[in-house]
Amino acid sequence: MTKLKLFMQIEGRRSIELIEVAEDAGPEAVLAAAAAFGLAIESAMVFAGEDEHPLHMGKPLHHQGVKNKHRVHVHRCKKIGVTLHYADTPEAHRAFPPTATVTQVKHWYVHELKMAPVDASEHVLQITGTNDRPDPDVQVGALVTSCCELAFSLVPVKRVEG
Repeated sequence: MTKLKLFMQIEGRRSIELIEVAEDAGPEAVLAAAAAFGLAIESAMVFAGEDEHPLHMGKPLHHQGVKNKHRVHVHRCKKIGVTLHYADTPEAHRAFPPTATVTQVKHWYVHELKMAPVDASEHVLQITGTNDRPDPDVQVGALVTSCCELAFSLVPVKRVEG
């Protein structure tokens, strides 16, 4: 039987785990693998790639477009409510699927601010109230646990001059 190797990201965990499931397995096999890493919650869903809709339970992964070496994400929230802050501008709000990356959130926000691309390149997203600047390819679902809310501040990149 053919196996699918999948890169799995789990709610609240930035690490990416490599799992293997049978090609004809459904999302339930991904949930079982997530349980082995500590997320065993009845209401968890499986998302594929950057899709904003969860996969259908009981339907084989390969019938839902999941192929070998694809990325899957296990999360309890269908959407993550993201609040964004920048300088003195009014805060912005938008819901993103847990599979959205920090880059996608930043791209949307700088577009909303009508920020020039050169200025945007000199800023990064930082989790509000912390010094945590997640890597651009981190999925927002990996940044929250047991809640569906996240806040970012758009801050200048630290420069070292000398």
